[in-house]
Amino acid sequence: MDRLVHHELRAVVSVLAAAAVALTAVGLARGFSPPSEPGRLGLYAAAVVASIGGWTLLKATRIKWFSDVRDFEKAVRLDGTDPAPAAERFLRDRPFSPRMFVLYTLFAVPLALWEPWTAVICLWSALDWLGQAAVAAHWERRHGLLLWRGHVDGRPWELSVSRRPPTRTATGARPA
Repeated sequence: MDRLVHHELRAVVSVLAAAAVALTAVGLARGFSPPSEPGRLGLYAAAVVASIGGWTLLKATRIKWFSDVRDFEKAVRLDGTDPAPAAERFLRDRPFSPRMFVLYTLFAVPLALWEPWTAVICLWSALDWLGQAAVAAHWERRHGLLLWRGHVDGRPWELSVSRRPPTRTATGARPA
């Protein structure tokens, strides 16, 4: 099992690393030069961030075709399990997904060598997954639950929820 927020953040780190490799490959092959029109580049970046922000806000609503919140509410409840200690260590132990890194690198590097600006296409995915992680973290905090992926083998996309463990005191003991 993998916590949904951790899965999304791991994807973001992997895709950002692949984008860095693609940008480095372009720089080594074509030379590191500043953009010819920095104002236009800023405008494109602002448009991408605004569109991803709007998409994330749509996913945070309960609109039928866009909503992630509706999927979170349909998640299967796990009773009698307390997987939270493993979840807290998991992102620190494995902050990177090698499969996703290789997949995105194999896609991004040849495309970026053909047309340099396409190296930043990976950032679109990273921003989308970052928004997904933010929506999931907000939903978890609001409902006092943890969202999990992969509870049922063979269906890793299926979501399940468990109770959030009680917080610990400064000495590490459970509260009274």
